[in-house]
Parts: sequence; C-alpha cells; structure tokens
Amino acid sequence: MKKKIIIIILCLILLGFVITMLILKYNDEKVKQERQRKIDNDNKIINEIKSYYHEFALTTKETKLYKMDQNNFIENGTINKDIPLVLTKDENITVDTKYFYISDLDSYIYYKDVAEGSKIDKSDRYKNYIYFNNNITTKDITKFYDKDGNYLYTLNKSFDFKVLVKDTDRYGIVFNDELLYIKNEDVEKIYENNNNQSNKNKVKTLTYHFIYSPEYTKCDQSICFKLSQFEEHLKYLKENNGFALTLEELELYIDGKINIPEKSIVLTIDDGTIINPQGVIELLEKYDIYATIFLITSWADPNDFKSTHLALESHTHNMHNQYECAGYGSQGGGILCLSEEKVLEDLKKSQELVGGSKYFAYPFFDFNDRAISLLKKAGFHMAFIGQSLTDGYSYPNKTDKFKVPRKTIFSDTTMDEFISYLQ
Repeated sequence: MKKKIIIIILCLILLGFVITMLILKYNDEKVKQERQRKIDNDNKIINEIKSYYHEFALTTKETKLYKMDQNNFIENGTINKDIPLVLTKDENITVDTKYFYISDLDSYIYYKDVAEGSKIDKSDRYKNYIYFNNNITTKDITKFYDKDGNYLYTLNKSFDFKVLVKDTDRYGIVFNDELLYIKNEDVEKIYENNNNQSNKNKVKTLTYHFIYSPEYTKCDQSICFKLSQFEEHLKYLKENNGFALTLEELELYIDGKINIPEKSIVLTIDDGTIINPQGVIELLEKYDIYATIFLITSWADPNDFKSTHLALESHTHNMHNQYECAGYGSQGGGILCLSEEKVLEDLKKSQELVGGSKYFAYPFFDFNDRAISLLKKAGFHMAFIGQSLTDGYSYPNKTDKFKVPRKTIFSDTTMDEFISYLQ
C-alpha cells in the first residue's frame, strides 16, 4: 500500500512537472509570438516611414518646419506646397522617427508631408554678380520668395544678408545656395557695408550676323564671320573669366538692379540665315557661354536653334524686307510704316514661334517713335539698335531700354578689338 502511494505521488509530481513545463513552453511561445508581433509591427512602421524618405523630396502641402531644442521639436516656420527639398540621409530610422532633416534650411519636416521629388539643377549665374555695398537685416520672421515672386518658406529667425539684387520692392540675397528674394516689408534695416568688389560701369552688346563654316558655305559680305573666329571669342571669354549676360540680366543691369564683373559683355546674333546653327550651339555649350539670337521667323526655323545656351528673341516674323517702307529709315523696314494691325499681328506671330519674347531687334537697326510705341503695346521690355549713333555701350540708370546700342562684328574684326570691347 505504501509503495502504491509513493508511486501515485511520484506520478503526480511528474504530472505536475509536465504540466509546468507545458505551461512554461506555452508562455514562452506566447512571449516569442508577442515579441515577433512587435518586431513585425515595428518593421511595418519603419518601412512606412522609410517609404516617405527620398533624398530629393517635394512638399505635399503647406506645412510647418521644426527645429530641435533639447530633444523636443519646436515649430520653426512654414513651407509652401510643391517646394523641392534635399533631405539629409538618415540610416537610423526607427519607429520613433517622425521628422526628416533639411540641412540647407537647418530645419525638420514631418515625414508624411513630403513625397518623392527629383533633383533640381539650380542656376548659379548669380555667382557672377557683384554685391552692392549694402546689407539688410530681416525681421524676426523672414519670408523667402523666388525670382518670380512665388512664396517659398518662412523661418522664424532674423538674418543678415549682403544685397545682390536691388529690385523695386524687394532685395535679392543668397540663401540655401540660390538667389532668393526678401520683400521690403520683411526688412528691419538696410545699412552700408563695403563688399570690396569692383563692378563694371558700362557693358557692350555685340552683334554677329553670318557665322558660317567656309567648307560648307560661301559668304563674302562684310558681316560674315567664320565659325573658327567665333570660337576664338568664346575661348577667350572662358579662359579669362568673361561673363556673357543674358538679356534679362542686361535689363536688370540697365535698371540698376544688379552689378556685374569687369569682364562682362552681351553676345547677340541677328537674322538666323547663313549660319551654322549646330556649330554655334556646340561652341556655346562647349565653353558654357550664353548668347541670344534675334530670329526672323519667316526665314528660319526656331527648332534649329534650341539650346540652353542660346535664347531666341524677335527680329519680326516678316518685316525684315528692304524698302517696304520706302523713305523711312536707312532701308525702310516694315515696322516703320505698316498699319498698327499688321505690325502687331507680325510681332505676335514672331513671339509665339520663338516661345515668347520680351526683347526685340529692329530690322536694319531702323526705328522711330511709332515703332517703339507698338513694341511696348506688344509687351516687349527692350529693343536693340545698331552702332551708327552709339559706341555700343549700355549704362545703368541711363540707357534707353528701347534704344539699346550694339557694336557689329565684321569679318575683319581682330581679336585685339574684341578684347578691347571687354574694357
């Protein structure tokens, strides 16, 4: 009997042990399952956060910016919708990551407020401009705009900037590695500050006509200029820190809104005929020099001149015909006497074909007050004459923007003469 009791007790102990082990195993499995569920859930959250991260991002709405203060995120400003950003790479994204860092703005943005964007090539032409001898100090809340006046973002901070552009109601400054603008209303004060840089007090605009390749084209006129000669000009500019202005920059310069370096010049080409367009474009792109062609759109196809380094502007559609207005000007271009309706119709067609035009070259360099009036009516900002009455130079706050002078390049123009035009 006693032996039987002992066996029963041992069996009960064994049973208890088995039950205990089963319970422990069950609990262990449960813990493992819970742990795995947490890991899976954390990974899901991390993957979701990572799905919003892109080096080149775009804001999806107008939203807040933040700064880090003692491990707390505090509102630092606002940013507009559809603003491209470069996010700092963060390889340690965790379930607690809620903000991405924007190093250029020294700010953070909520991760769900961005989407994938693309790399934006920012223009750095402003790096050629010369600072004014002024600084501005902004108010405690500073709003930033692009050159077209579009609002970008606000930072709750006062800044001190050197002035690069003086516009009517705003200042151009360099921030975030680009030219941005601060409105006058956000400026606390402006004060003198010597920038120790020399700026040019006049700039010459050059006119090329027939840039040709002798092996393919014959050209015997005085305004013929070999492609190899044109390359010599561009090569000199590139090797000697020359700066070829766009016409928009020339307009800013004439308006006194920007300063430019000593070796500045403006390159223009007229007509679009007897020219090797591909050769010209290849050279402009090779030497990273900008030029403008005033195209007669009834004579030449604008598609032959497409380039990031060659701007297309109006030389009329079909008013570059000699003696159409006999007795007017030197060669009687049509803009001098045709009806207002015909002139405006021609100008509109020319503008449309070149993809929009704000700048104009008078056919045969001929102009009169009526032509100027019609150009203004058509929305042009500036118009270019020739050299007969001028030295080809433009001056800040002095040159008439509808009588901008140019110097013609001839086949016998020497390199020494070209170099002197940079003085």
